Amino acid sequence: MNNAGGNSALGQRIPVPAVRAETFGWAQKLWASSPAVWPKTPPKVAPLTLATHLLFALFLIAALVGATVYFLEYLATSATEMNRQLIVGVIAAELVIAVVAVTLARFNLAVGAARFFFLFFVVSAALAVLGTVLAIVFDQELAFAYSTIPQLANVPSLAVAAVFVALSIVVWVKITTQVSSFAHWRSNVLTAMRTVFPNGQRERHFAGEPVMIDENSGELERRLAVAERLTAPLLEQLIRMPGVSIVQGLEVPGSRTAHVGHAVVAGNQIAFIDSLLWAPGDYVLDAWGRVVRDGKIDEHINVTTAIAAQRLAADRPQLVTKSWAVVHRLADAPLTIASDPNNAVRLVIPEELLREVGDWLAPVGEQLDVFALQFAVNSRLK
Repeated sequence: MNNAGGNSALGQRIPVPAVRAETFGWAQKLWASSPAVWPKTPPKVAPLTLATHLLFALFLIAALVGATVYFLEYLATSATEMNRQLIVGVIAAELVIAVVAVTLARFNLAVGAARFFFLFFVVSAALAVLGTVLAIVFDQELAFAYSTIPQLANVPSLAVAAVFVALSIVVWVKITTQVSSFAHWRSNVLTAMRTVFPNGQRERHFAGEPVMIDENSGELERRLAVAERLTAPLLEQLIRMPGVSIVQGLEVPGSRTAHVGHAVVAGNQIAFIDSLLWAPGDYVLDAWGRVVRDGKIDEHINVTTAIAAQRLAADRPQLVTKSWAVVHRLADAPLTIASDPNNAVRLVIPEELLREVGDWLAPVGEQLDVFALQFAVNSRLK
């Protein structure tokens, strides 16, 4: 984000930078033919922790054994014992409902139905346990008459039922928490991939809203448009790194007009780059962001790329960002630049830009972080 300075009008011949990547060390590396994409397309079934896997297996075994026992008891019960048959059958059905509900939750299927089934199981099981406790306390003969497994005493049977209900609740909570978290993450990954791979195809260059100039445009707008066109072919040379993508024209939060000219993304690193077109002279960017031209502060020039980049990535702590402002010469005459080390933006000439950005991105030049690229693409000027 910048304003170009100087009093010279456009219309003269502007030197085009002739810089080739082959002269830099980062370009000598043998790059892979395709990037390593992170994250990979996630599976449809959510992974669980080992502890949850074990609890789920224990739950299934206990439920299936219990359902089998009660079903056999149902078959062995005399047809004349209708009340006993009903209770045994209901308990077996309850266990089946619990298995169905938890299994649906495990595979994130029919979530609404799974919740309804499990709530029905928990409420009815709790009422049954409560009813059994009251029967044991107030009428032990009645409790024994309706006992579902005569070989076991009522109290141990009740304890087993209570433990199973508690186990069911623990398994349900762990599975639903992990599955829902994974489902949310998977949805975010797929959304990011649709942005990064539109129509399933890899894009290396994402254009934003172009800077429009016409006869009514001022000199600053015209210089900005020319400077960005001079920078574009320089950045295109970085695409020899398989993980690099270029995003043009990023909107600065909180501003209607300001933007960052380019973002070069590789891995989780983003290089924010602005372009300047300055008249010949000796320029210094001081620690406060002021431009000192030929020994005097030039009030007509400001370089706020670092501030814009900070606003853009303020809520993205996982991103690693760095800012550059590349200065192009307005005329074929001497132009020197320097930056104070305490300033967050590097003021560079075209050759330095290509070398420094390439050196900085090279360690992750084979990586494509879909979330980092999605962020840059979604930040384009609308």
